[in-house]
Amino acid sequence: MNFGLSVSVLLGLTLPLLVFPSETAAVLATIYAWIADTFGWFYILTGAVTFGLVLYIAFGPYGKIRLGEAEPEFPTISWVGMLFGAGIGSGMLYWSAIEWAYYVQAPPFGAEPFSDKAYDWAASYGLHHWGFVAWAFYSLPTLAIAYPFYVRKVPQLKYSNSAQYWLKGRESSWPARLMDSFFMMALIGGAGSSLGISTPLISAFVSRLTGVPDGFALEVAVVVVCVALFSFSVWLGLSRGIRRLSDVNIALAFLFLLFILFAGDTLFILRMAVNSMGHLLQNTLAMTFWTDPIANTGFVGDWTVFYWAWWIAYGPFVGIFVARISRGRTLREVVFGMLCLGSLGVWLFFFVLGNHTLGLQLSGAVDVIGVMNAENGNAAIVAGLDVLPLAAAAIGLFCLVAVIFVATTYDSASYTLAATASTEMGPSEDPARWHRLFWAIAIAALPIGLMYAGGVREAQTATLVVSLPLTFTFWLSGIALLKSLRADHPPR
Repeated sequence: MNFGLSVSVLLGLTLPLLVFPSETAAVLATIYAWIADTFGWFYILTGAVTFGLVLYIAFGPYGKIRLGEAEPEFPTISWVGMLFGAGIGSGMLYWSAIEWAYYVQAPPFGAEPFSDKAYDWAASYGLHHWGFVAWAFYSLPTLAIAYPFYVRKVPQLKYSNSAQYWLKGRESSWPARLMDSFFMMALIGGAGSSLGISTPLISAFVSRLTGVPDGFALEVAVVVVCVALFSFSVWLGLSRGIRRLSDVNIALAFLFLLFILFAGDTLFILRMAVNSMGHLLQNTLAMTFWTDPIANTGFVGDWTVFYWAWWIAYGPFVGIFVARISRGRTLREVVFGMLCLGSLGVWLFFFVLGNHTLGLQLSGAVDVIGVMNAENGNAAIVAGLDVLPLAAAAIGLFCLVAVIFVATTYDSASYTLAATASTEMGPSEDPARWHRLFWAIAIAALPIGLMYAGGVREAQTATLVVSLPLTFTFWLSGIALLKSLRADHPPR
């Protein structure tokens, strides 16, 4: 049943994009505008409540509850690497390098474009969109799925586990299946959107290194290579494939950041990193609750609502995967690892790569914004790395890191889809190998459709559209988790 439903969702999302690309893109844009305008406030409120709830669980009376009785299955470094690789795709490489360039031209909170305040907001807003609230959207499903699985011994690893308090023995009922269908739709849409953003970036870098003309054909070739890599990883399984690939990826990513830090304007990067961190902390509450009701500039709908929709679409997938690798850890460890270490890992890219390109713009060394507006963000990132010493090596390393980020995200997504579509799965079991491999290949279809239909904007639109039904389930899951914790651990 779950397998057939997942395939139906994949075909339903992909075929219209391939057969009627322009018409489908126009319909998606109309739906996006309506959802962002009508439900934007609800996404903002959901983010704030989710963040507060996971903090309460971690640092309140339930933080020391352990997921299962065994010792942690994976060392902490590998565990952090896998949860980071699952939760953050190579889209992060794109946005960490160039997101500030969008904000400085149309800054939030009434700042003048290209002013000093605009640059302050531009350097710090990406930290908010990829920081604590984003990882809270991952943490809540993780806790809500892991607690029934390890503590209440629910024999399946799927998203509807998070509503186990409400289901109580009806885990195969139509409400549970409907909840899982929302998750599958959001995961396939979110995964397709992410690969639809990251593939053109990788393609642009391959074109720069090889001289092969950039275009749809090269993008499809990049997808094929990425699919081959994460198919092989997911075939090997959790310990031999996904864990090792995540470990390699973290090491290469830090090597790349160190190169950028010392090959670029080191002093400016460090000063800007400290400044943007302070600006973020000073304005976190304002950013978290801002709905822009008076000026209605579109910033919240275009950016914050899109990002919250993206994290919500990915949340149950990351939750299932991190729940699977978190046996033996406490609820506090899980929340701390995701909120603090996950956010810090992303912020390092914004601190180093983002401030490198921002510094080039301010110094006049490269008109990053001009290149982005004339061509695209991918070309602007290439231009920003081209001015470094050993530019070809830096671009090659960036490209390799991007490919592995794609692989670590999508082998985790394939694993999760296979787990959800499996009838029964124990705490230390993996889904069938053929099942994992099928999804590794199948989920590449949607990003090809998105790229054919247009690109980044269509990917953003698809993510928001498929995430809306899932947003309501976050509230159900959070309340169910609290009720389960209180029932099992009543206050003394």
